[in-house]
Formats: sequence, C-alpha cells, structure tokens
Amino acid sequence: MIPLLLATLVFAQDTVFEETEKGAETAEAPEAHLGAELGGQYTSGNTEFYLLSAGMNGSYKWKRNKLGTVAGVNIGSSRVDGDGDGLLSEAERDVKMVQTARKAFLDARYDRYLSDKDSLYALAGALHDYYNGFALRTHEQLGYSRTLISTEPTKLLAELGIDWAQEKYRDDLATPAAQNPRQIIAARAMIGLTHAFNENVGLEETLEVYENLQDPEDLRILNNAAIVAKLSDKFSLRFSNALTFDNQPVSVDFRKLDQTTSVTFVASIL
Repeated sequence: MIPLLLATLVFAQDTVFEETEKGAETAEAPEAHLGAELGGQYTSGNTEFYLLSAGMNGSYKWKRNKLGTVAGVNIGSSRVDGDGDGLLSEAERDVKMVQTARKAFLDARYDRYLSDKDSLYALAGALHDYYNGFALRTHEQLGYSRTLISTEPTKLLAELGIDWAQEKYRDDLATPAAQNPRQIIAARAMIGLTHAFNENVGLEETLEVYENLQDPEDLRILNNAAIVAKLSDKFSLRFSNALTFDNQPVSVDFRKLDQTTSVTFVASIL
C-alpha cells in the first residue's frame, strides 16, 4: 500500500514548479480556528449508566507555517447486573459503578509549507487507552503532505512519514511480554478526504496505515469517517465512526478490531 501511495504522489506532482515565496505586500492574513464537540448519555432507574465523549481541535496559520492541535476523551461507567436476572437489586445498586470506557489523546503538529499544495510536518502526541491495554503511548512523526485535489466541494490529501512510538502497557496484563515497554518505528501512509454535498452537509474521511519496519506483520489501520450537518454558522451535528485494527494487539486477550460510533454537538468558537 505504501509504494502505491508513493507512486500516486509522484504522478500527482505539478509539471511546473510553483513559486513559494511571497512578498510582504501579498502575504495572506493569519488564519485561526478553534472548535469543540461534546456528546453523552445518562440513564437512571431500571438501568444506570453514563457515557461522555468530548473533543477539541484548533489551528493557527501564518505565512508558510501552521500549528495545529487535536484532543479527545471518551469515558463511561455502568451499574452491573451481577446475578444476571435482568434486574438491579438494592445490593447491586449499592455497589460502585463499573467503568466501561476510558480513552484520552492529544496531538500537536507543525507544518512548513513549501507551496500551496506541499508541506513538511512534525507531530508529537500521547494516548491513554485502558481497554486496549495502553497505560501511555507517546509518538513522534516526521513526514510529507501533498494536496492532490483542492476544489470548492472536494479536498483530497495524501501523506507519507515515519512514526516513532513508545508504548507502556497496563500493569495488570497477564502476558509477561505485554508488560514490557517497547519502541516501534513504523512507516505511515494517510489519505484524507473532505467533500461538501451542499452548504449544510459534508463528509470527512481519513484512512491511516502504520507498518512496523522491524516487524512487517505488525500492522495498524485507523479509519475515521463522519457526516457533519450544519445547524448554523457556529453549530453543527457530527455523526462519526472511528475504527482501529491492530494485527498484533497488546495481549491475546484483546480483539484486533475496535470501533466507536458517536453523535456529538460541535461548536465553532473561531
């Protein structure tokens, strides 16, 4: 897959080199963006559980530079029917809720634009994903980004890079090998698509592939798809699905495929 994407980038290059330097009199004004999203559910009575999903993203672009950040959290707990009789007894209600979801992440990125369509980027991030076995996973990236299509309704982006990850796993995992922190150097390929069906409804799709350069069978695929429905100039609804496939999970006790489907309320602050 990675050689195929590389070939795509080569053939998509402009036949004429675009001038990258701009005079001070023609420089574009800085652009700032900040957005936040929130979704959740709470139930009490015959069943008791809550789920909270929140996120934010922001960017600041000036001249040929861009800084961006994205963060998110997903937590949830429920009251357990311990005896399986389909009812919550008073004794079961007195027991503390059992956590069923706990995930948080933060990424920060810098882009240096070589032209209107090309940039070099550096990224650093951290992830805590308890129910996938990660106490803490930090990573750093260097890579190249290329805009393949840029029209009014459609934008298509491709990226190639190197990812260096440091993984620390949960202390309570039964597999001894999984308890040892490890470092992974992986090749990264990404395709990102945004398309506006009309002025109120749009599609967002991102597909990432990570392949361990020391162990080619260690393959991770991340897919994030969303339909965004605009409610006003500042607010919208986001229907999203995040899929993660890990061919070599932290432990044999974890499944290779993990999905999260959510509906969140999005506010555009800037």
